[in-house]
Amino acid sequence: MNLNVFEGIGSVITDVATPLGLLLGFFAVFQIFFLKRSFKQVLILLRGLLFAFIGLVFFIQGINIAFSPMGQYIGELFGGSEYTWALIPMGFVLGFLITLAEPQVRVQCDMIEEASSGYLRAKAILIILCTAVGAFGALAMARTVYGIPIQYIIVPGYIIAIVLLFFADKDFIPIAFDSGSIATGPLTVAFMMGLTFGAASILDGRSVLADGFGLIGIITLAPILSILLLSLVYPIKPSQGGQEDDSGEQVTDSEHS
Repeated sequence: MNLNVFEGIGSVITDVATPLGLLLGFFAVFQIFFLKRSFKQVLILLRGLLFAFIGLVFFIQGINIAFSPMGQYIGELFGGSEYTWALIPMGFVLGFLITLAEPQVRVQCDMIEEASSGYLRAKAILIILCTAVGAFGALAMARTVYGIPIQYIIVPGYIIAIVLLFFADKDFIPIAFDSGSIATGPLTVAFMMGLTFGAASILDGRSVLADGFGLIGIITLAPILSILLLSLVYPIKPSQGGQEDDSGEQVTDSEHS
């Protein structure tokens, strides 16, 4: 495993600086012609962009030199042993822990709690998402280990999701699909895909292209299905002082009088 922690950091700096520079230019145009914020506010923004730049550079570099190679190494290690089945429970544990560590997942959970005025607790949503991603991570690893065609998982999964759309609480549907993309963040992609790549490259009869890819598509289903199912047992209640009419719109007491 490569131990040079700064190898390739130049390209990472370029990759991070380019979009942040464009974002800064976009803000500058709005600042000059529309926003006209004070110098102090602009300085705070620039400091924030600097911290974001430094953080992203080290974050992505850490993924490149540690997460991806380590995941691939573990996949190769177990894929070449007689304990290939161990990749399945490992997929659950790693899926759970990595989702728990994903910063954007925590941000979304906090936003859900705030938007629901505390009715949906951030910690509860976080545990549900972590458990769901862990379960589908194990399913994805079982697919790689036993050579299960991906359509046998994806097609039924999305059929179930489509059916649930007709029964789920309408307030949960946007949350479910946003969670599907947010839960598959850079940590999940880097480590879990490295794990399947490593296993597929060692296991007999497996193809890195056919069996190494597809994991993210499977894991994306996990938050969607779990949040939609949650809405069936834990629907968001209408706020006090109002009730919903037949069309699903909230009607206040004043409208009844």
